[in-house]
Amino acid sequence: MRAAFYQGARTFTTGDVATPTPGPGQALLRVKRVGICGTDLHIFQGHLDHRVPKGGIIGHETFGEVAEAPAGSGFTAGDRVVVEPLQLCGRCRACRMGASYLCYGLKVLGVDLPGGMQEYWAVDAARLLRVPDTLGDDHAALIEPLAVATHDVRRAAVKRDDAVLVFGGGPIGALIALVSRQRGARVVVVEVNRHRLEILKALGLETVGPDRDPVKFANEWTGGTGVDVAFEVSGHPAAARAVTDVVRVWGTVSIVAIHAEPVPVNLYQMFARELNMHGARLYAREDWEEAIRLAAGGIVPVAPLVSRTIPLEALQQGMEEALGGGPVMKVLVDLTV
Repeated sequence: MRAAFYQGARTFTTGDVATPTPGPGQALLRVKRVGICGTDLHIFQGHLDHRVPKGGIIGHETFGEVAEAPAGSGFTAGDRVVVEPLQLCGRCRACRMGASYLCYGLKVLGVDLPGGMQEYWAVDAARLLRVPDTLGDDHAALIEPLAVATHDVRRAAVKRDDAVLVFGGGPIGALIALVSRQRGARVVVVEVNRHRLEILKALGLETVGPDRDPVKFANEWTGGTGVDVAFEVSGHPAAARAVTDVVRVWGTVSIVAIHAEPVPVNLYQMFARELNMHGARLYAREDWEEAIRLAAGGIVPVAPLVSRTIPLEALQQGMEEALGGGPVMKVLVDLTV
C-alpha cells in the first residue's frame, strides 16, 4: 500500500509499505480523507522534529471506512468513521482528574505515532466514532477540526450575546467563530488573507481586515469596555501582543494557536482587568460528539471551508501551497485516488 513519509524539514516522500496487521482491539481502516492542518504545517517546517521521527507518517484529521473490526467493538466492515487520534495512559494525574486528552504521557497519532497518510491504518477501535451517512466524505474529514473548535468554545464558556473576537480566520478560527455564533454570540474575525476574508464573509461572519486596527475596532465595537472572549488562533506574534488589549474586565483570553517561539504578551492587562487566560489544545469525547451533531445536522456549515482535494503523491506541494498563504482554506488528501 502507499504511504507518505516525513523525511525532515520541508520534505515528504511517497512510497510503498506493507499493509498493517491490526493488533488486539484494533480495527483496520481504509483511509479515505486526511486534512492538512496548522500542526502539519509546523511539522513540515521542522518545528516538531522532537516529536515526529524521520520516516514518520503524519495525519491526524482522518476519515475512513472500517475494513476489519475486532469482535465486540460495535463496529463492522463498511462503517464510516473518524479517528480520535489520542493514545492515553489512563493512570496519570491528568487522566485521573478527567483531563485524559492532556495525559502526561499523551501520544498523538499522526504526530508522535503513525497517522492517517496511508491507505490502510490499524487503530484502536476505542478511538473510533461513527459518522452519519448524511455527511459526505470531504465534510466528514472536517470533524476533527470542528471537535477542536467545539472544545475551545466550551472551554471559554462562550454564551448568548457575548462579544467574541477571533484572531485568525483559518479553518480552526472560522470554525470557532461558527460554533460561537451557533451559541448565540456576536462574533467578529480578524484576518489578513483576502481569500479567507471572502470565505468568512460568505459564511455571514463580520470581519476585521488588514486595513483596520483590531484593538481600536474592539474598543469601538464594545463602547470602550472590551470583548467578553478573545481567541488567539493566528499564531502571529502581533496577535499574541494584542489579544489582552481587547478583552473586558474579568474577560477571557483563549490561546489556541501553536506559537513555535516565545512571544511578547501584554501582561499588564492581565493584572489591570483581572483577565482569565487559558490554553485550549485538543478535545474530549463530548467535543467530538457535538462536532458530529453540528456537522451532520448542517448547523455548522463545513463545506465552504474545503478548498480542494489532492492525491497522496501531491502532499509535498499541498504543504507548500498551504504554507504560502495563498487562496487556500482547507486542503484534503484523497487516499482513494
